[in-house]
Amino acid sequence: MIETVKKSCKELLVQRMLLASVSSVTLQFFLVCCLVLFANLSADYVHWLHATWLAFTSLRMWIYLLILTLVTFLQGYLCSKIYLRSPSYHKSRFARLCAILTTQNLLLCASYIVIGGVLVWLYLSLMGGKYSSPVIECSIGQGKCLAERYYFLLLSGCWSGLYYSVKNNNVTRRYFRFPIIAQSKFSRLRRSVYTILPTLILSSIWSTMYYTMIYFFLGSYYRTALYTISVRSEPSEALDTVSRLLNFMLISRLWLYQFLFVLTISSIHLLFEVYMTEWVWFKIGTSGAFSTDDPELTLADAISMDKVPIMQHLGYLDLVNIAQKEQRRRILLFTLSQPGGHPYNWNCVVQRCMNLLKNFTIDLNTICLKPQDRIVYSSPTLTTTGTTSMQHNDYLYRMRKLVQDIPPPTMATCETGAKETVCNSWCFQKFIKQKRDAFVAYLLSKPLINYIFGEQEDHKIRYVLSNGQLVIWAAEAISSLTVFSLTEDSYGIVQKDVPTIIYVLLSVKQALDKLHKSSMSTRKVQTDDKLIREIFMSLRSAIKRSLYRIVTNFEPYINELYLEPVKIEQLQSYFNYKE
Repeated sequence: MIETVKKSCKELLVQRMLLASVSSVTLQFFLVCCLVLFANLSADYVHWLHATWLAFTSLRMWIYLLILTLVTFLQGYLCSKIYLRSPSYHKSRFARLCAILTTQNLLLCASYIVIGGVLVWLYLSLMGGKYSSPVIECSIGQGKCLAERYYFLLLSGCWSGLYYSVKNNNVTRRYFRFPIIAQSKFSRLRRSVYTILPTLILSSIWSTMYYTMIYFFLGSYYRTALYTISVRSEPSEALDTVSRLLNFMLISRLWLYQFLFVLTISSIHLLFEVYMTEWVWFKIGTSGAFSTDDPELTLADAISMDKVPIMQHLGYLDLVNIAQKEQRRRILLFTLSQPGGHPYNWNCVVQRCMNLLKNFTIDLNTICLKPQDRIVYSSPTLTTTGTTSMQHNDYLYRMRKLVQDIPPPTMATCETGAKETVCNSWCFQKFIKQKRDAFVAYLLSKPLINYIFGEQEDHKIRYVLSNGQLVIWAAEAISSLTVFSLTEDSYGIVQKDVPTIIYVLLSVKQALDKLHKSSMSTRKVQTDDKLIREIFMSLRSAIKRSLYRIVTNFEPYINELYLEPVKIEQLQSYFNYKE
């Protein structure tokens, strides 16, 4: 990609990340104010407001807010890594474990632990009370003693960071949830918070229970370590009994801090999602699909960014809006370049959409194949649906090939001399590869080895369907553009691609039906199966809707499209509205 495109893309993403981080800091400031207001709650309203005002205007408060700002921006930086990273596929449990234990993920886990500890320390310091001090007056004798309850709550912050990072590990891809109906940022945030609030409450309850049980069995080691590194004497009220550990006020504070941590992290993710998934208006190039004269990011550049998933999603979202709502920009896709008279914009759009749908079909067909059939399958290993295959490109600027493609000579034509040596070497390598594959297949036939190193069908299905939103938008956009071309395409540049579009949509429909009928669709229910099933049903509906849209409008001209008889027979159910 050209450097100006990278610069424009980086500027757009950095701007949205900064806005999300600033909004998150504002939200955290509001949350801290509510906590301070609640901590100073009193029947004397004058004293209550006065104490709250003194807390807000104190130097300590602003120092804490500065630390909170740094923590929030650190969390925003971590969120940016999730949204900008291209997803990877881990086919086995061992590969997934290796991905989790990478240096980057371990650093992310450590940062969550630090953030959790810092947040609890801030809340303990601001809310005051008997839990806000690390030392207390000794009940026996003179001097100060360690307050184990303070360190119990402080350690819970580190636990909350560890629990969150393990439960929501960064190997799993974060789905881009785009709004179905355009809404304001505040409305989206409020609706999202209301939706996830019960889940956060339940998650904090489980985290509190786990931490309490772990501390009951291992708290003595933690207590001994505190007394060893401290010069203070042992307090008289150590949390070494069930009655002291299950104190209602202590457990209530523990649950509150666990809930505030997951609410803080989730709100940051929600704000990033709200800002990053906001619709972007992309320019449609006028001098060419990939012109280097225009430094502004174009629609063709956006839908081609396979390495930056969020930009590719925004590109296809804008393409759908153009195809269904904006006639002025839609006409630009049907124009010819001047000079030259080539449909660069349309060729680029149809090329990207068709490659996306074809690769998605290949992935679905690979899933439905039996394991023994995948060895002889012509497709390579599982591909990302966003990756475009440049080999055998039928849409590259619609130029005729003046030289006939000559296939390379096969190794079977080896005869004498050096050719026989090359042929023997190739046959030997093929023999070694077959033996290696047979040995691997034998190892994977063992249950324990297959459980650790075997490919998991559930993960493959979830990984492929996670790109379903792009496929939905590509099908909706290309079918809508095809229909509008009947009245808006004055040059007839779209008509030559209508048969190909129908063929590709039918192949996607058949692959989805095959996956739905296979036994994989009735697998054991997983945690994210609800989302995957929603994506799957949306995919089937979108493909059917796209085919109905094209068939209904092109029915009078179906004979002029020169479709294959088999394809016309497959379209009969759409003609009769029985699909």
